[in-house]
Amino acid sequence: MFDKKRLVLCADDFGLSRGVDAAVLDLVERGRLSAVSCMVAGSDCAAGGAELARLADRTDIGLHLTLTDLAPLGPLPATMPGGVVPTIGTLIGKALAGRIAYAETKAEIGRQLARFTEIFGRPPDFVDGHQHCHVLPGIRRALIEEVAALTGRGHRMWLRSCAEPFKAIRRRGIEVPKTSFIAFLSRGMGDDARRAGAAANDSFRGVTSFAPEPSFRACMQRFLTGAGSVPLVMCHPAAGGYPADPTDAIMPARLREYAHLGSDAFPADLDAAGIRIGRFFDKG
Repeated sequence: MFDKKRLVLCADDFGLSRGVDAAVLDLVERGRLSAVSCMVAGSDCAAGGAELARLADRTDIGLHLTLTDLAPLGPLPATMPGGVVPTIGTLIGKALAGRIAYAETKAEIGRQLARFTEIFGRPPDFVDGHQHCHVLPGIRRALIEEVAALTGRGHRMWLRSCAEPFKAIRRRGIEVPKTSFIAFLSRGMGDDARRAGAAANDSFRGVTSFAPEPSFRACMQRFLTGAGSVPLVMCHPAAGGYPADPTDAIMPARLREYAHLGSDAFPADLDAAGIRIGRFFDKG
């Protein structure tokens, strides 16, 4: 088994809805995921958290920092004036203009870390960001300081880096402009993580258009190839049969992802690529 190359496969958005949670729990139980990123501001996270916590011996469980889409856990008057949650485009604009309110952002990160600990009984194994908000200037600095405080108290953890060489992104040929922009924003994330006493993945994949074509299987087959000793692929599965969330624009794509990750084709593709799904700090 351990002659295969390890890949961390992380499902984002746990806690967003019952459909997402059901898919993630099923895939973890079947060994199809090795990391789960939790939206602790989501209405379903506390309810599903106890069940996910029972699977902690099978998967890393981390914080999916949310500063878009969901209401924050505390006041963010500069970031969300009038209580209006920003779009990712608005947040990017503020970050690139140097207008992230550092103190209130750091306080919200602290609140979400504390909520995670309240739900799961311990700090997260890792931290990343919804819509990659954690790599944005200002937000990243606040996050690194919070992480350094945790590692300084002896907690081992890792951070998601979205950095990847442009040649690798272009060779893969999936959402090249979007992936390249995210990678550009992530430059130096691994070094920042190490300075904070944490670790980081050294290859990142998983950005798609959420469209029916190319198929998710075709995308995943390409995500299984590439360099890196600790490569990370993100995914966004959800199960059908639950009340629909009209605000979840990517639900059809979530259903397609779950169908493939739960199929016989997925382990066959892993075998063909010489890949095993493994946790971040696994050896080999």
